[in-house]
Amino acid sequence: MTLRNAPLPPTTAPPPFGTRLLGFFLLGGTMWIAGLLALFGSIMAVVPG
Repeated sequence: MTLRNAPLPPTTAPPPFGTRLLGFFLLGGTMWIAGLLALFGSIMAVVPG
């Protein structure tokens, strides 16, 4: 049994290196800022004033 009219699987080529690098730094930057804000918030919750 041969499937002659079967659809071709989509080509899942990785994005260019620059796009992956930019996405990595955007995601890492936002997570880094969120971590700094959480650290600052926890310090300000402990320190009186």
